[in-house]
Parts: sequence; structure tokens; C-alpha cells
Amino acid sequence: MTFLAGAAAAAESASVKVSDDLTIHYLESGKGPTTVLFVPGWTMPADVFERQLAHFADSDRYRFIAIDPRSQGKSTHTVEGNFYTQHGRDLNAFISTLKLDNVVLAGWSYASLDVLSYVNQFGASKLKALVLIDGSPKTSGADNTKEWVWMRKDDADGGRQYFTMSFLENRPQATTDFVNWMLEKPQQKDVDWLVSLSLQTSNAAAALLNETGAYCDYEADLRALDGKVPLLYIGRDEVKDVMTTWASTNTPSAKVVTFGKHMMFWERPEEFNRTFDEFLASLK
Repeated sequence: MTFLAGAAAAAESASVKVSDDLTIHYLESGKGPTTVLFVPGWTMPADVFERQLAHFADSDRYRFIAIDPRSQGKSTHTVEGNFYTQHGRDLNAFISTLKLDNVVLAGWSYASLDVLSYVNQFGASKLKALVLIDGSPKTSGADNTKEWVWMRKDDADGGRQYFTMSFLENRPQATTDFVNWMLEKPQQKDVDWLVSLSLQTSNAAAALLNETGAYCDYEADLRALDGKVPLLYIGRDEVKDVMTTWASTNTPSAKVVTFGKHMMFWERPEEFNRTFDEFLASLK
């Protein structure tokens, strides 16, 4: 293992071969008996969780791990397997290879599909809790202003086409626009850093991951966890109404918190980490 510089100076970098075609790179900090496993969203690597890695650096209660999913960051970049059913299988392979159990599993953005794909295929027997960070269990619906979904099925707003085709036709500009949207207060150095992280994923993999994500619907899987696995949903302010409405109807046991924009865990780490710590403290 090697040590990182910067905000995650206490984090360790490692890689593990989980299948014939995939080696997963991950960062970890803390030495506790409970594993907290974070999965970053579309095209992003574990580095985005630098402020959570730093937060858990001296923990003797939690082992914090953040992974690079297939074709993202320093994990193996493959031509095949860039869809969410396979991401769920990859996550299971990682958990099994490292012999993790009683895991607090968290997915940010489209990685909500990673973690719910895992639950769909392998169940929740190894989970202590599940956390969705500004992601949703279903990607498309009739009206994304009234439903907890990312895009419209009929693509009347052009979102699905934009995030598929623009990432093939003009990746640097599309990625810059996307990063600016994610941040509450974009600063050029931060935008440049995040763009560079996203660009580690190929244009083809990015487009395919967006397009295949449009077909994902794990609402039933998330609904089935209610009352069985502690649930935490942390979302950006603008989804407060749709997320709260869905949660109260489908998973009333879930704790729901909203603040900031899409990268609130990075821009508002104190607020995010405090919220997350309170949730961890509530677990039995």
C-alpha cells in the first residue's frame, strides 16, 4: 500500500483482483471493526471522498473504504461490463474477496444503482445499513420534477440524449458543464480537478454507463429493505420534496436529509460528516 498526499494523507491506496478481467483500486482509512464502503458516481473515482477519508483517518471504530468502480479511476478499464448489473456483481466480488461483513454500504449519484444492483442480485445479508447520497432507486419516469428520478422516459427535456451523446461528441465541454452543475460554489481549480478525474473514464464507457442507467429500476429492492436494514438518504436541496415524498410512502423508516448541491459531501464536509456520524451512532 502507498500513502496519498493532500487532504487524504492518512488514506492508504490498494488494489485487489476480483475476477479475471477486473482489478479494483480502493482507498481506505481507519482501523475499526465496522466497514463503511463508499462507491462514487458516474465516471468518478474514490478520490472524491477525500474529506471522508480524512475524517475517518484516526477512527478505531470504522474502516472507511472508497472504491474505483470498473472503468473508473485506477481500476481496470474494460470494453465489456460497463452497465449496472455488472457493477453489482463487481461490488459483490469486492466484498467477497476482502471478506467484508456487516457493511455500511453507500452509493453516490449513479452509484445508487451499483449498490441497489448488488442488493437485487445478492441480498442484504452482509449489510449493516444502506446509504444513498443524492441518488435514486429509479432513473427515469414520466415527470422528473414530480418523481424521485433523474430523467424523463420520453426524454422531453433532452437529459438522456445530452449525457450520452455529448460525452461522445464533446467530452471536455460536457464534463466541464456537468462538474459546474455538481458544485454549489464552483472554483476553477476545483472544476479542473474534478474534470481531470472524470476524464479518466473513456468516452465510450461514460456514454454506455449513462445510457444503461436509464433503464434501471430498483424501487422494489429498496422498498423491501424498509424495517430490515437502516436506511439513510442524503440529497441536494432541490430534490427535497420528491425524495421525502417517495421515502414517506415507500420506506418510512428511512432517515432523510437534504442540503447543498450534488457534491455536498465534498463542499460541506463538516455538515455531511456530522450527519453521517449521527446515523452510524444510531446503528445497533
